[in-house]
Amino acid sequence: MNYELIKGRPMRLMWSQRDPSLRKSGVGNVFIKNLDKSIDNKSLYDTFSVFGNILSCKVAHDERNNSKGYGFVHFETQDASDQAIQKVNGMLLNDKKVYVGRFMTRKERMETLGHPATRFTNIYVKNFG
Repeated sequence: MNYELIKGRPMRLMWSQRDPSLRKSGVGNVFIKNLDKSIDNKSLYDTFSVFGNILSCKVAHDERNNSKGYGFVHFETQDASDQAIQKVNGMLLNDKKVYVGRFMTRKERMETLGHPATRFTNIYVKNFG
């Protein structure tokens, strides 16, 4: 039944994680970007299932059910996610080179990369000449 269509949308079945600490810890969570628009949840699952047991797998979609070009895979173990990152990062999936890395929360990204508003790249000059 997993990935069968209901009202034009694929159904996702997964085990209920009653303990939110596993989800919130980020252990085994992988972020994939630059995905081809034709890649769906099932093909993402099939690609990454060779590395270990997958708890959750999702491609992000907009309100018209078009792929946004990125997705998430949550592995049961950190070893499986590390192996997936090592093997799939930079690989071609449907003729597009994908980036695969450890999932980082927005707060972690801001600490690592800096807030975009603090990095100025443009300048405006008034009454020049």
